[in-house]
Amino acid sequence: MSGQPQGVEQMVSDLFVVKQSFSLPDGEYEFQVEYDEGTKSKFARLKEKAAGLGYKPGLTGGREECVLTLKKAEQAPGKAPRLPVFFLLFTLAALVVSSIEEFEVNRQLLPSFASYLGFFAFWVCVAAILAAHELGQRLMAKSRDAGHASSYVIPGIPIIPPYLPSLGFATSQREPALNRDSLFDAVVAGPLAMLFLSILLYAIGDVTASQSTVPFASTQLANTTVTVPPNAIQMGLGFLLSPLTRAVPAGYVLVSPMADAAAIGFILVFLSLLPVAFYDGGVLASAAWGQRSARIAGYLSVLALLAIDTPNYWAVAIIALILVGRPFQPKLLDEVSGLSNARRLLVIALIVVAILCIPVPQNIATFPLG
Repeated sequence: MSGQPQGVEQMVSDLFVVKQSFSLPDGEYEFQVEYDEGTKSKFARLKEKAAGLGYKPGLTGGREECVLTLKKAEQAPGKAPRLPVFFLLFTLAALVVSSIEEFEVNRQLLPSFASYLGFFAFWVCVAAILAAHELGQRLMAKSRDAGHASSYVIPGIPIIPPYLPSLGFATSQREPALNRDSLFDAVVAGPLAMLFLSILLYAIGDVTASQSTVPFASTQLANTTVTVPPNAIQMGLGFLLSPLTRAVPAGYVLVSPMADAAAIGFILVFLSLLPVAFYDGGVLASAAWGQRSARIAGYLSVLALLAIDTPNYWAVAIIALILVGRPFQPKLLDEVSGLSNARRLLVIALIVVAILCIPVPQNIATFPLG
Protein backbone atom coordinates (compact mmCIF):
# COMPACT_ATOMS: atom_id res chain seq x y z
CA MET A 1 0.00 0.00 0.00
CA SER A 2 2.78 2.38 -0.93
CA GLY A 3 0.24 4.87 -2.30
CA GLN A 4 -1.86 4.94 0.87
CA PRO A 5 -1.52 7.96 3.18
CA GLN A 6 0.38 7.04 6.31
CA GLY A 7 -2.35 8.59 8.45
CA VAL A 8 -5.02 6.19 7.20
CA GLU A 9 -2.85 3.11 7.61
CA GLN A 10 -1.77 4.16 11.09
CA MET A 11 -5.35 4.99 12.10
CA VAL A 12 -6.51 1.47 11.21
CA SER A 13 -3.53 -0.37 12.65
CA ASP A 14 -3.89 1.52 15.94
CA LEU A 15 -7.31 -0.07 16.43
CA PHE A 16 -7.25 -3.39 14.56
CA VAL A 17 -4.92 -6.30 13.87
CA VAL A 18 -4.49 -6.00 10.11
CA LYS A 19 -3.92 -9.24 8.18
CA GLN A 20 -3.85 -7.77 4.68
CA SER A 21 -4.39 -4.36 3.11
CA PHE A 22 -5.22 -3.23 -0.41
CA SER A 23 -5.50 0.02 -2.34
CA LEU A 24 -8.78 0.59 -4.16
CA PRO A 25 -9.58 3.00 -6.98
CA ASP A 26 -10.34 6.65 -6.20
CA GLY A 27 -8.14 6.70 -3.11
CA GLU A 28 -10.19 4.18 -1.13
CA TYR A 29 -8.85 1.30 0.94
CA GLU A 30 -9.63 -2.23 2.10
CA PHE A 31 -8.24 -4.16 5.07
CA GLN A 32 -8.69 -7.72 6.23
CA VAL A 33 -8.74 -7.51 10.03
CA GLU A 34 -9.19 -9.82 13.00
CA TYR A 35 -12.56 -9.70 14.70
CA ASP A 36 -12.67 -9.86 18.50
CA GLU A 37 -15.02 -8.87 21.31
CA GLY A 38 -13.89 -5.25 21.13
CA THR A 39 -14.36 -4.81 17.40
CA LYS A 40 -17.81 -3.24 17.70
CA SER A 41 -16.55 -0.41 19.93
CA LYS A 42 -13.29 -0.03 17.99
CA PHE A 43 -15.22 0.37 14.75
CA ALA A 44 -17.29 3.14 16.37
CA ARG A 45 -14.09 4.98 17.31
CA LEU A 46 -12.72 4.47 13.81
CA LYS A 47 -15.83 6.06 12.29
CA GLU A 48 -15.25 9.23 14.30
CA LYS A 49 -11.58 9.42 13.32
CA ALA A 50 -12.21 8.56 9.66
CA ALA A 51 -14.81 11.31 9.35
CA GLY A 52 -12.08 13.86 10.00
CA LEU A 53 -10.17 12.53 6.98
CA GLY A 54 -13.23 12.46 4.75
CA TYR A 55 -13.80 8.68 4.85
CA LYS A 56 -16.71 6.47 5.83
CA PRO A 57 -15.80 2.97 7.10
CA GLY A 58 -17.67 -0.26 6.46
CA LEU A 59 -17.35 -3.67 8.11
CA THR A 60 -18.53 -6.68 6.09
CA GLY A 61 -17.98 -10.41 5.76
CA GLY A 62 -17.97 -12.58 8.87
CA ARG A 63 -16.05 -12.97 12.07
CA GLU A 64 -13.61 -15.36 10.41
CA GLU A 65 -13.04 -13.17 7.35
CA CYS A 66 -13.76 -9.64 8.45
CA VAL A 67 -13.26 -6.95 5.80
CA LEU A 68 -12.89 -3.29 6.70
CA THR A 69 -13.27 -0.72 3.92
CA LEU A 70 -12.64 3.00 3.93
CA LYS A 71 -14.52 4.87 1.22
CA LYS A 72 -14.84 8.54 0.49
CA ALA A 73 -17.71 10.01 2.49
CA GLU A 74 -20.78 10.49 0.33
CA GLN A 75 -22.65 13.73 0.06
CA ALA A 76 -25.71 14.31 2.20
CA PRO A 77 -28.83 12.49 0.93
CA GLY A 78 -31.04 14.33 -1.50
CA LYS A 79 -34.57 15.52 -0.99
CA ALA A 80 -36.77 13.47 1.27
CA PRO A 81 -39.34 11.25 -0.51
CA ARG A 82 -42.85 12.63 -0.79
CA LEU A 83 -44.73 9.42 0.02
CA PRO A 84 -44.41 9.88 3.83
CA VAL A 85 -45.91 13.37 3.46
CA PHE A 86 -48.95 12.02 1.58
CA PHE A 87 -49.37 9.26 4.17
CA LEU A 88 -49.21 11.85 6.94
CA LEU A 89 -51.88 14.01 5.28
CA PHE A 90 -54.20 11.01 4.87
CA THR A 91 -53.59 10.07 8.50
CA LEU A 92 -54.46 13.57 9.71
CA ALA A 93 -57.63 13.44 7.61
CA ALA A 94 -58.51 10.08 9.17
CA LEU A 95 -57.87 11.63 12.57
CA VAL A 96 -60.44 14.32 11.80
CA VAL A 97 -63.03 11.60 11.15
CA SER A 98 -62.10 9.87 14.43
CA SER A 99 -62.40 13.21 16.24
CA ILE A 100 -65.90 13.69 14.79
CA GLU A 101 -66.83 10.28 16.20
CA GLU A 102 -65.44 11.41 19.56
CA PHE A 103 -67.56 14.57 19.28
CA GLU A 104 -70.70 12.51 18.69
CA VAL A 105 -70.00 10.21 21.63
CA ASN A 106 -69.42 13.11 24.00
CA ARG A 107 -72.59 14.81 22.75
CA GLN A 108 -74.67 11.76 23.61
CA LEU A 109 -73.13 11.04 27.00
CA LEU A 110 -72.72 14.61 28.24
CA PRO A 111 -75.02 16.99 26.31
CA SER A 112 -74.02 19.96 28.47
CA PHE A 113 -70.35 19.48 27.65
CA ALA A 114 -68.80 21.75 25.00
CA SER A 115 -68.30 18.89 22.57
CA TYR A 116 -66.18 20.94 20.18
CA LEU A 117 -63.56 21.16 22.96
CA GLY A 118 -63.59 17.38 23.12
CA PHE A 119 -63.07 17.27 19.35
CA PHE A 120 -59.96 19.45 19.51
CA ALA A 121 -58.61 17.85 22.69
CA PHE A 122 -58.88 14.39 21.16
CA TRP A 123 -57.33 15.52 17.85
CA VAL A 124 -54.41 17.30 19.50
CA CYS A 125 -53.64 14.44 21.90
CA VAL A 126 -53.66 11.74 19.22
CA ALA A 127 -51.58 13.96 16.91
CA ALA A 128 -49.11 14.46 19.78
CA ILE A 129 -48.83 10.70 20.26
CA LEU A 130 -48.12 10.21 16.55
CA ALA A 131 -45.57 13.02 16.63
CA ALA A 132 -43.91 11.53 19.71
CA HIS A 133 -43.13 8.38 17.72
CA GLU A 134 -41.33 10.26 14.96
CA LEU A 135 -39.61 12.72 17.30
CA GLY A 136 -38.41 9.95 19.60
CA GLN A 137 -36.87 8.06 16.69
CA ARG A 138 -35.21 11.12 15.18
CA LEU A 139 -33.67 12.30 18.44
CA MET A 140 -32.41 8.83 19.33
CA ALA A 141 -31.07 8.27 15.82
CA LYS A 142 -29.07 11.46 16.09
CA SER A 143 -27.66 10.64 19.54
CA ARG A 144 -26.90 6.98 18.70
CA ASP A 145 -25.44 7.56 15.23
CA ALA A 146 -28.24 5.60 13.58
CA GLY A 147 -28.41 7.67 10.43
CA HIS A 148 -31.76 9.00 9.31
CA ALA A 149 -34.08 6.50 11.00
CA SER A 150 -37.70 7.54 10.54
CA SER A 151 -41.09 6.01 9.83
CA TYR A 152 -43.99 6.22 7.41
CA VAL A 153 -47.23 6.59 9.33
CA ILE A 154 -49.76 4.22 7.74
CA PRO A 155 -53.21 5.85 7.45
CA GLY A 156 -56.21 4.10 8.92
CA ILE A 157 -59.81 3.99 7.71
CA PRO A 158 -61.79 5.24 10.73
CA ILE A 159 -65.22 4.54 9.26
CA ILE A 160 -64.68 0.78 9.55
CA PRO A 161 -63.26 -1.26 12.43
CA PRO A 162 -60.91 -0.82 14.16
CA TYR A 163 -61.75 2.91 13.92
CA LEU A 164 -58.12 4.03 14.07
CA PRO A 165 -56.59 7.08 12.36
CA SER A 166 -53.41 5.05 11.79
CA LEU A 167 -52.57 1.38 11.39
CA GLY A 168 -48.99 1.73 12.58
CA PHE A 169 -45.62 2.84 11.26
CA ALA A 170 -43.27 1.48 8.60
CA THR A 171 -39.57 2.04 9.29
CA SER A 172 -37.46 3.82 6.68
CA GLN A 173 -33.71 4.45 6.39
CA ARG A 174 -32.07 7.04 4.15
CA GLU A 175 -28.65 6.64 5.75
CA PRO A 176 -26.94 3.57 7.27
CA ALA A 177 -26.82 3.12 11.04
CA LEU A 178 -23.54 2.54 12.81
CA ASN A 179 -24.49 -1.01 13.88
CA ARG A 180 -27.44 -3.11 15.01
CA ASP A 181 -27.34 -1.66 18.51
CA SER A 182 -27.70 1.93 17.29
CA LEU A 183 -30.49 1.02 14.84
CA PHE A 184 -32.30 -0.89 17.59
CA ASP A 185 -32.11 2.07 19.98
CA ALA A 186 -33.45 4.50 17.36
CA VAL A 187 -36.34 2.25 16.32
CA VAL A 188 -37.43 1.28 19.83
CA ALA A 189 -37.53 4.94 20.87
CA GLY A 190 -40.68 5.49 18.77
CA PRO A 191 -43.02 2.97 20.47
CA LEU A 192 -41.60 3.79 23.91
CA ALA A 193 -42.21 7.52 23.38
CA MET A 194 -45.83 6.77 22.43
CA LEU A 195 -46.20 4.46 25.43
CA PHE A 196 -44.92 6.99 27.97
CA LEU A 197 -47.01 9.83 26.51
CA SER A 198 -50.12 7.62 26.41
CA ILE A 199 -49.63 6.68 30.07
CA LEU A 200 -49.28 10.36 31.01
CA LEU A 201 -52.32 11.44 29.00
CA TYR A 202 -54.44 8.59 30.33
CA ALA A 203 -53.52 9.41 33.94
CA ILE A 204 -54.37 13.10 33.48
CA GLY A 205 -57.55 12.29 31.57
CA ASP A 206 -58.69 9.75 34.15
CA VAL A 207 -58.25 12.19 37.03
CA THR A 208 -59.95 15.09 35.23
CA ALA A 209 -62.77 13.09 33.60
CA SER A 210 -66.40 14.23 33.89
CA GLN A 211 -69.31 11.97 34.76
CA SER A 212 -71.84 11.41 32.00
CA THR A 213 -75.26 12.94 32.68
CA VAL A 214 -76.99 10.32 30.54
CA PRO A 215 -76.89 6.58 31.41
CA PHE A 216 -74.88 4.66 28.88
CA ALA A 217 -77.73 2.22 28.24
CA SER A 218 -79.96 5.14 27.21
CA THR A 219 -77.68 6.23 24.38
CA GLN A 220 -77.36 4.91 20.86
CA LEU A 221 -73.87 3.73 21.79
CA ALA A 222 -75.26 0.80 23.75
CA ASN A 223 -76.21 -1.02 20.55
CA THR A 224 -73.10 -0.13 18.54
CA THR A 225 -69.49 -1.34 18.39
CA VAL A 226 -67.94 1.87 19.71
CA THR A 227 -66.93 0.70 23.17
CA VAL A 228 -64.41 -1.83 24.45
CA PRO A 229 -62.99 -2.73 27.81
CA PRO A 230 -59.64 -1.17 28.72
CA ASN A 231 -56.33 -2.96 28.36
CA ALA A 232 -54.23 -4.25 31.26
CA ILE A 233 -52.23 -1.01 31.50
CA GLN A 234 -55.38 1.09 31.70
CA MET A 235 -56.83 -1.17 34.38
CA GLY A 236 -53.61 -0.91 36.38
CA LEU A 237 -53.57 2.87 36.08
CA GLY A 238 -57.23 3.01 37.04
CA PHE A 239 -56.50 1.03 40.20
CA LEU A 240 -53.54 3.23 41.16
CA LEU A 241 -55.46 6.44 40.47
CA SER A 242 -58.73 5.31 42.07
CA PRO A 243 -58.23 7.50 45.18
CA LEU A 244 -58.02 10.55 42.89
CA THR A 245 -60.89 9.73 40.51
CA ARG A 246 -64.57 10.28 41.13
CA ALA A 247 -66.90 7.37 41.69
CA VAL A 248 -69.82 7.14 39.28
CA PRO A 249 -73.23 5.55 39.82
CA ALA A 250 -73.99 2.28 38.13
CA GLY A 251 -74.87 2.75 34.47
CA TYR A 252 -72.95 6.02 34.09
CA VAL A 253 -69.45 6.45 32.68
CA LEU A 254 -66.58 8.91 32.82
CA VAL A 255 -66.09 11.16 29.80
CA SER A 256 -62.53 12.21 28.90
CA PRO A 257 -61.34 12.93 25.35
CA MET A 258 -57.76 12.93 26.66
CA ALA A 259 -58.09 9.42 28.10
CA ASP A 260 -59.77 8.26 24.88
CA ALA A 261 -56.83 9.61 22.87
CA ALA A 262 -54.44 7.78 25.21
CA ALA A 263 -56.34 4.54 24.59
CA ILE A 264 -55.75 5.06 20.86
CA GLY A 265 -52.08 5.52 21.71
CA PHE A 266 -51.92 2.18 23.53
CA ILE A 267 -53.36 0.40 20.49
CA LEU A 268 -50.81 2.13 18.24
CA VAL A 269 -48.05 0.91 20.54
CA PHE A 270 -49.38 -2.63 20.15
CA LEU A 271 -49.47 -2.33 16.36
CA SER A 272 -45.99 -0.78 16.22
CA LEU A 273 -44.46 -3.63 18.22
CA LEU A 274 -45.88 -6.37 15.99
CA PRO A 275 -42.90 -8.44 14.70
CA VAL A 276 -43.82 -7.69 11.09
CA ALA A 277 -41.25 -6.56 8.52
CA PHE A 278 -40.90 -2.75 8.30
CA TYR A 279 -42.99 -2.29 11.45
CA ASP A 280 -40.89 -1.25 14.44
CA GLY A 281 -41.36 -4.67 16.00
CA GLY A 282 -40.26 -6.36 12.78
CA VAL A 283 -37.01 -4.38 12.66
CA LEU A 284 -36.33 -5.17 16.32
CA ALA A 285 -37.10 -8.88 15.84
CA SER A 286 -34.87 -9.05 12.77
CA ALA A 287 -31.98 -7.46 14.65
CA ALA A 288 -32.43 -9.83 17.58
CA TRP A 289 -33.36 -13.15 15.90
CA GLY A 290 -32.29 -12.85 12.26
CA GLN A 291 -34.32 -12.56 9.06
CA ARG A 292 -35.69 -16.11 8.98
CA SER A 293 -36.96 -16.18 12.57
CA ALA A 294 -38.36 -12.66 12.22
CA ARG A 295 -40.30 -13.72 9.11
CA ILE A 296 -41.79 -16.69 10.96
CA ALA A 297 -42.78 -14.38 13.81
CA GLY A 298 -44.38 -12.08 11.22
CA TYR A 299 -46.57 -14.84 9.77
CA LEU A 300 -47.58 -15.89 13.28
CA SER A 301 -48.55 -12.28 13.95
CA VAL A 302 -50.82 -12.29 10.92
CA LEU A 303 -52.58 -15.42 12.22
CA ALA A 304 -52.88 -13.84 15.66
CA LEU A 305 -54.42 -10.68 14.19
CA LEU A 306 -57.07 -12.78 12.46
CA ALA A 307 -57.74 -14.90 15.54
CA ILE A 308 -57.93 -12.07 18.10
CA ASP A 309 -60.99 -10.36 16.71
CA THR A 310 -62.15 -11.44 13.26
CA PRO A 311 -62.92 -9.49 11.08
CA ASN A 312 -61.87 -6.30 12.85
CA TYR A 313 -58.11 -6.84 12.58
CA TRP A 314 -58.30 -7.79 8.92
CA ALA A 315 -57.12 -4.39 7.65
CA VAL A 316 -54.01 -4.60 9.80
CA ALA A 317 -53.54 -8.30 8.96
CA ILE A 318 -53.65 -7.59 5.21
CA ILE A 319 -50.99 -4.89 5.52
CA ALA A 320 -48.90 -7.19 7.71
CA LEU A 321 -49.22 -10.03 5.19
CA ILE A 322 -48.02 -7.76 2.38
CA LEU A 323 -45.04 -6.52 4.38
CA VAL A 324 -43.96 -9.82 5.91
CA GLY A 325 -43.00 -11.18 2.50
CA ARG A 326 -40.63 -8.26 1.98
CA PRO A 327 -38.10 -8.57 4.83
CA PHE A 328 -36.53 -5.37 6.07
CA GLN A 329 -32.88 -5.10 5.02
CA PRO A 330 -31.16 -2.74 7.46
CA LYS A 331 -28.48 -0.37 6.21
CA LEU A 332 -25.48 -0.79 8.53
CA LEU A 333 -21.89 0.39 8.46
CA ASP A 334 -20.94 -2.51 10.75
CA GLU A 335 -22.71 -5.55 9.27
CA VAL A 336 -20.70 -8.09 11.26
CA SER A 337 -21.39 -7.20 14.89
CA GLY A 338 -24.57 -8.61 16.38
CA LEU A 339 -27.10 -7.17 18.77
CA SER A 340 -26.12 -6.95 22.43
CA ASN A 341 -27.60 -9.52 24.83
CA ALA A 342 -29.38 -6.84 26.86
CA ARG A 343 -31.25 -5.67 23.78
CA ARG A 344 -32.18 -9.24 22.87
CA LEU A 345 -33.83 -9.57 26.27
CA LEU A 346 -35.54 -6.21 25.77
CA VAL A 347 -37.32 -7.64 22.70
CA ILE A 348 -39.04 -10.17 24.98
CA ALA A 349 -40.05 -7.38 27.35
CA LEU A 350 -41.48 -5.40 24.42
CA ILE A 351 -43.62 -8.36 23.38
CA VAL A 352 -45.06 -8.38 26.90
CA VAL A 353 -45.73 -4.62 26.60
CA ALA A 354 -47.52 -5.20 23.29
CA ILE A 355 -49.75 -7.84 24.90
CA LEU A 356 -50.55 -5.49 27.80
CA CYS A 357 -51.67 -2.85 25.28
CA ILE A 358 -54.32 -5.11 23.71
CA PRO A 359 -57.86 -4.32 24.91
CA VAL A 360 -59.26 -6.95 27.30
CA PRO A 361 -60.99 -9.00 26.10
CA GLN A 362 -59.06 -8.81 22.85
CA ASN A 363 -61.63 -6.94 20.83
CA ILE A 364 -60.36 -3.81 19.13
CA ALA A 365 -63.57 -3.26 17.19
CA THR A 366 -65.47 -1.65 20.04
CA PHE A 367 -63.16 1.09 21.22
CA PRO A 368 -64.34 3.40 24.06
CA LEU A 369 -64.71 6.83 22.53
CA GLY A 370 -66.40 8.19 25.58
